Order: sequence, then structure tokens, then C-alpha cells
Amino acid sequence: MPKTKTQPHAPRPTRPSVRGVPYEVVTSRQRRLHVPHRSRHVPASDWVDFPGRVPATWHDFAREKGFRVHARLRDRFHVALECTACGGLTAHKAYTLRTAQPRCGACAEADLSDAARAAGLIFLRRDTVHRHYGLYRAGCGHVVRRQREFVERVAAKRTDVRCERCLRAREQVEAARQGWTRLSRDPKGNPGYRVYQHSCGHVQRVARVNMSWGQVKCAACGGAWNARNSFIYLLRIEVPQMGLHVLKLGFSKTPVKRHRHQLGLPRSARVELVRVLPMATGHDACAQESAAHATLRRHHLDVVVPPEVYAGVLNVKSEIYEAWGFDLIMGLLDQIEADKRPA
Repeated sequence: MPKTKTQPHAPRPTRPSVRGVPYEVVTSRQRRLHVPHRSRHVPASDWVDFPGRVPATWHDFAREKGFRVHARLRDRFHVALECTACGGLTAHKAYTLRTAQPRCGACAEADLSDAARAAGLIFLRRDTVHRHYGLYRAGCGHVVRRQREFVERVAAKRTDVRCERCLRAREQVEAARQGWTRLSRDPKGNPGYRVYQHSCGHVQRVARVNMSWGQVKCAACGGAWNARNSFIYLLRIEVPQMGLHVLKLGFSKTPVKRHRHQLGLPRSARVELVRVLPMATGHDACAQESAAHATLRRHHLDVVVPPEVYAGVLNVKSEIYEAWGFDLIMGLLDQIEADKRPA
């Protein structure tokens, strides 16, 4: 039976993908040696030349796959391959050379450097903790840790890289300009908020954009609406000729003025101030009221009245609920009242 002709090895690509195997670099040799990450536990002192003849078939395999056999090293199972494209040395098992397409660590590193350069960064080295991350020097001079895929997206102009140290410094300057001190990121995880301390000692959670524009007052000493006593209120609103029967949940320093003069209701409307919940400051009232609205939208969307139903009757675009949701909203107000009682 005739032997099947062996298929020639596929030609090695000029440069492998950036997402290929990451490499450690051993610099204790005369030439830099790239070592696959699975062998990073091996001390650098072990990557020395190993005596012994290199079989002729190894030279043939290497030549077909874009390499030259530089030397045997470490033990009889490993070999140093010199890339014919870039001249870099990469350590591989002889088994890999015989049965697979070896990758060049120097070419992979060059790809990482090229992607970093296109993203406006300088590639420094692979992260020792997570192989998908690398350390880069940003244009500001600081070292940032980023995923390699993220750097590729920056290079493709699909996102932008930001230095956390520079951002923190800008936020500290912005806060100091307004008489505040930046303490930390938002403990609730909202990327748009930070925790600041006012010069009077009061600590407050503030939107970063408001701090940058100076649109912030201290809830303790600011003397503005958010530092004075306020109220969360619930209104029952009826407009008989339109068949409108809804509830309005909100907060105000003067709830009576709010429903008499600020909602734009027709004279025929019947408005009942069902409940008023006093709060220590306008800041607290706003925060608790916003949380209640978020709960209703997230878990009870059917109680929310679409704006088109009351358009032209109420000069608001949200915070209006179905009348049948009365018990549900009262329950939320009960919880707010219970939470603000001293333990």
C-alpha cells in the first residue's frame, strides 16, 4: 500500500496576533530570551545552554516554520528558536517544534508595543498577576495597568485611556477651588459621584460634574435649600372633567406652595395633601425621594403614569403615579420614616 504523502507545514505568519501567548523575558543570558508564561515558574538561572547535538530533523522543522535552532537549553526537552523575521529568541519544547507552529515571543512583544504606540502609550511589561494585563506608561508619565484588549480598542479609537492618578489630582484641585476636599470614590459604585468633605467638616456625596462647576452647597452650613429643613410629600390630584386621578410624590421646602402655585393645575382640580414627611435637610429629602422613585420605576413600572396622560395638565414630566398605587407609596414613606428614627 503506497504511503500517504506528508503535507508540508503551513508557512509561519510574519507576526502572530497580539492576543497570543504572553512571554516572560530572561535577560541573564547574552541575548534576551522569551519564555512562555507556563514556564514562568522556572528560575532565570535555569535557562542555560544544554550540551548535546541538535538532530538534523529539528533544523528542518524550524526552517519550515520560520525559525533557526539557536541552541538546546535547560534540559534535553527544550530548545531556543531564533525567529527569521525579527531575530528574537524564544524558548519552546522540542515537542512543540516537531508537532505544532511555535510562536515568536519577540514578535508578540513587538505587536504589544505597536498597539500601545497606536494608543499613545508605551508598553513596559506583562503584568505578573494576570496574563491578560500589561503595564504601560501613559502620556502624563504615570504607569497604568490595562487589559491588552482594551489597549487595542484605544488604538482603534473606540475608547480612550485615562490615568487614574491624574484624574484624582484634577478632582482634588476642583474640590479645593470650591472649598472642599476629595475623600474617595462613591461607595455606592456610581462613577459620576465622589465623596467630599467641606471646610466645615461635613462629609457629603456629590456629583463630580456639579463639583467641577461649583454647583454644590454644603448640606450642613451652606445656607441653601439643601441645608434647611425640607419635606417629602404625597399629593392626591383629581381633574374630574378629564377623568384624571393620580398621585404626585415629591419633596419641597413648602409643600403647600408647591401644589397651589407650581404645578400649573386648572382651577377645577382637586388637590389633597395626603402626607408630609419632615426631613432634616433638603439634601436628605432629595436623596430619599430619588431612591423611592427609583424603586417604583425598577420594581413597579406599571404604577408609573406615562407623561402623555397628564401633558398640558401638570407642568411636570415624571413623579406621577396611578391612584391604585397609594398603599404601595405609603409603604415606601413608612420605610423612610422608620429609617430616619434614631436607633
